[in-house]
Amino acid sequence: MSPEYKEVWRNVLTFLERDLSKGVIATFFGSSELVGLEGGEARILCPNRLTQEQLKTRYSSQLAEAFRAVGAGECRLSFEIKPLNNAVPQEPGTLFHHAPPNGLAVSYSFENFVVGFSNQLAVSVAQAIAEKPGALHNPFFIYSGVGLGKTHLLHAIGNAVKDRVPEAKVIYASAERYTSEFIRSIQSQQTAAGFRRKFRSVDVLLIDDVQFLASREASQEEFFNTFNELYLAGKQIVIASDRHPAEIRDVQQRLISRFGGGMVTDIQEPDLDMRLQILRRKAALQQAQVSEEVLLALAQKIEGSIRQLEGALHQLLAIARAQQAPPTTELLDAVIKTAGPTRPFITPTEVIKSVCQAYQITSEQLCSIRRAREIVLPRQVAAYFLRYINKASLNQIGELLGGKDHTTILHGLVKIEKQLAADEILRNQVESIRGEILGRNR
Repeated sequence: MSPEYKEVWRNVLTFLERDLSKGVIATFFGSSELVGLEGGEARILCPNRLTQEQLKTRYSSQLAEAFRAVGAGECRLSFEIKPLNNAVPQEPGTLFHHAPPNGLAVSYSFENFVVGFSNQLAVSVAQAIAEKPGALHNPFFIYSGVGLGKTHLLHAIGNAVKDRVPEAKVIYASAERYTSEFIRSIQSQQTAAGFRRKFRSVDVLLIDDVQFLASREASQEEFFNTFNELYLAGKQIVIASDRHPAEIRDVQQRLISRFGGGMVTDIQEPDLDMRLQILRRKAALQQAQVSEEVLLALAQKIEGSIRQLEGALHQLLAIARAQQAPPTTELLDAVIKTAGPTRPFITPTEVIKSVCQAYQITSEQLCSIRRAREIVLPRQVAAYFLRYINKASLNQIGELLGGKDHTTILHGLVKIEKQLAADEILRNQVESIRGEILGRNR
């Protein structure tokens, strides 16, 4: 890949990270290359037929949008497969022979992962696992919102294990990739056997975005058997998701039970100090001179996703280079505007206050142990907003609502979600309260 094409492709992938998980990016885009961009055609070289099919059938519209966004204009997309050097006929059962051997992205490590209060437990557990796979915290289940570092940690575990024990068998795969390979494998008994050997002969299995197994019964059955075989053999299993195991819908209960059978921990959104650390490190890696004033302004404007934070910095530096000017706060404002509105900061206290006003009760009543319907319903609505507006964990919500345990909170969330799906009047009430909460913070 020429330096020019490499820069365009890097910008395309940065744009795609707004909508796609890092697991999908690493699986289907990371090993592909842009090899041509002429005459309104973008030629993309894929490592294998599976990747070619996925990019062509599932992601072509997003790729076309990304090329437009980075200034390449309207492009016809062509997807080619890399030729194999000294190719030989492929024997039955070797469907995955030419795919990347373990799916690990070597750029993700513990050394370049910024640690703060929001993720220190997850990092500590991950490092302990990398030191002694299978001996501690098995399985290890990490959950968080999009772009907070789950995928980075999975790769860091795998890379650390390989650094310590080069002969160790480690595989990283998103649930999407696992399912796609499984579907292709069942076309013949021989490739099915190859698929099982691939995923059941490992020392460490890293599965990302496991929530995408939902409603895929055959894939769930296969993964259940793989999980059991590895677990009984003392092999390490690490799983990442965008939600707590108990909140994953349309997945077999026996799988959910296994997900929660080891160490379960979440990653919270980074605080201001951690966001600043991330931006400083990212700027240093790109050998970019960015003033502390600009970094602080960016850290204050984007409060949620680390991916969005890094993407904004990348855009800022790209525009500054194109204009041959230093990155300034004025230039940053322009970048923020093109990225769309940032999420207003809403405190849990504001959420609770709005709910109490809507239902004409006090915060003391809301947080009490009373179980009358006129208190229980507002409490469930408050938990719902704290979960989905503030991204609070189940334990945090329990503390905010008077010291309730996480199982009580989870039960309430499941109940309110069912009621919202069935009761239009309640749904309208909740939407009205949501509008009040968000309206106060515009």
